[in-house]
Amino acid sequence: MEVGLFTWGFIQCFVVGVLIPVVKRNRNNYWLSSIFIATAFNILFQYLLRFTDLKYRNPELLALPDALDWLLPPLVLIYLQNILGDFFEPKKLRYFIPPLLWMACMLLYMLTNPAYSFDSYIGSAFHAFNLSLLFFWKCSIGYTGYMFFKKRVMYLTKKQRVLIAWPKILLFFLFILCYIALANTLNVLLVDPAYLNDVARENIRILVGLNYVVFTCSIILITIYFAFKYPKILTGNPIVKQVEEADIMEVEAHRKTLVSLIENQKIYLNTELNEKKLAEAMGIPTHSLSRLLNEHMGKSFSEYINHYRIEEAKRLLLDKGKDDLTAYAVAVDSGFRSESVFYVNFKKNTGYTPMQFKKNMSSKAV
Repeated sequence: MEVGLFTWGFIQCFVVGVLIPVVKRNRNNYWLSSIFIATAFNILFQYLLRFTDLKYRNPELLALPDALDWLLPPLVLIYLQNILGDFFEPKKLRYFIPPLLWMACMLLYMLTNPAYSFDSYIGSAFHAFNLSLLFFWKCSIGYTGYMFFKKRVMYLTKKQRVLIAWPKILLFFLFILCYIALANTLNVLLVDPAYLNDVARENIRILVGLNYVVFTCSIILITIYFAFKYPKILTGNPIVKQVEEADIMEVEAHRKTLVSLIENQKIYLNTELNEKKLAEAMGIPTHSLSRLLNEHMGKSFSEYINHYRIEEAKRLLLDKGKDDLTAYAVAVDSGFRSESVFYVNFKKNTGYTPMQFKKNMSSKAV
């Protein structure tokens, strides 16, 4: 079964990697293709070094799967950034500096060790150091990708958010790579062959191998699924257009102003508040506020403001010192202009009328 999984993994990754640029030739698809082809050859070398005597005849080939392990995370990160609108620039090549430095160190290690062989390298202090360093490198790239995604996703429109699952899958793959690196590192650092019999050692080797190929190939199956569900991901087009830094700063500045008015000044309590007055309070045109709310925050003006008004109404209803307030008083004190509008929005958001909510929460508190 193990041999079959490795074979299946290589063929699947290689075929998908070759076909992606055929579907659409552009820069992003070439990056995506390189991810799958690098994964395919990594699986191939893992297979050859596990199930053939190549590791004894040509131990220098042990460096190849490690080199691909170092190169794969930057490839995924750059592709992730590209499809989220941060197009490739030469400065991104800095992500390949650590892999190149590692390759130089590995080459130096092999050249300065005349007795270098599979048995002298696997399980050695240098091997353990390499695996540990690789784990931290993958974690670093994964964290960089996560922070970039977290920052960029705030500026996606509702239409663009439909495809956000694809970048999430890429992030998932980055952290899968971290998990695989951790499993390999722990296997070398904590599992000492001297304390194991041959059967236990073989079982652990099989588990590590299956762990590697199953989790690595999971990205292929998920990609195929998304390719059928959302064919746009294989067009190579970015999910968002390139976002200028000035635009990001402007949106962020407007967001901070809005949050300040909401949280510090509680402007939503003003029963006369409308989109025009809120925009004036922020010092921006009405269309800019509408774009901020609809495209970047995913809510209309009424949805956004009523959310805070409902939260205020909940607070008033549960305040023992406000038991004498009528429903109309709660509505007005929460920012609603009428009791009927208050009732409709309250039930829509909570599933209860105001009095039902108060009674329900009071009974739970007893």
